[in-house]
Amino acid sequence: MRSLARRGSGDARLRAVLVVLVGLGLVAGPQAEEPPRLRDVLARAGEAAEQFGVALQGVVARETYQQTVRPWTGQPFEAQVDGPVLETRRLVSSLLLVHDAATPWQLHRDVVTVDDVPVADRQDRLSALFAGRSGDPRQRLREITEESARYNLGHVTRTINIPTFPLLVVHPTHRERFRFSDGGRSREAEADVRRVAFREKGRPRLVRGERGRDVELRGLLVIDERTGELVRATVTPHAGLLRSALEVSFARVAGLSRRVPVRLREWYWVDDVPERDRYVEGDATYDEFRRYTTEVSAPVVR
Repeated sequence: MRSLARRGSGDARLRAVLVVLVGLGLVAGPQAEEPPRLRDVLARAGEAAEQFGVALQGVVARETYQQTVRPWTGQPFEAQVDGPVLETRRLVSSLLLVHDAATPWQLHRDVVTVDDVPVADRQDRLSALFAGRSGDPRQRLREITEESARYNLGHVTRTINIPTFPLLVVHPTHRERFRFSDGGRSREAEADVRRVAFREKGRPRLVRGERGRDVELRGLLVIDERTGELVRATVTPHAGLLRSALEVSFARVAGLSRRVPVRLREWYWVDDVPERDRYVEGDATYDEFRRYTTEVSAPVVR
């Protein structure tokens, strides 16, 4: 009887221990999943940048682009959104994504109307581009993009004002040019995102100014941790007395497999020019995404 009592007492202690352990398990719950490391997020972003041009090859979109010149007071962009306007221009363009191994995110802008007036020689330029097969189609597309840049408002010559420009920062071809730092995790656009600051290192730089000066790229990327796609990106070029910023928002669009640019905002100011008393800002939106058909026939760059 005594041994049974002792055994019963031990069982009671065992039950007590089990109850405590189970209770602790209920309190602790399942282990939280470890967030991906920054290098893994950047690797996914690089893969997504590589696949962007492949998956969206031949996609055409409409760009509605409002450009405005305002007085410079040291407070550009949102601070003066209701301030005086010195000049304004509205461009409507057709953007074409053509897969090119060298720049797989490359967009080509073809201005259709300027302040609602059709561009007079557009059809001739398109005929020269799409009707004939002679020559290098990449060169002809570049010529159209450079030709369209003449409609940009303001005193700053620029061809980086394309919404896919931030993709070059994470693309494997260029990623080693940048130093990245982890800005933490958050929730944005219904996704777990990583905020990643970047700064270009070494020379030569990827971008050159009008006078041949190196332009250093800095900024912030907001990356979907699961897919590696950009959700938002801000690029701030630095060169001498130039001050500028380019901000692009990406979103999912019906019928397309990847996030695409849906809005671009920008501003530019230069201190060492006669027009230093003003700056130019732009606000572009993108819609009517579609793949080109026989009606929008375009060469495939290989």
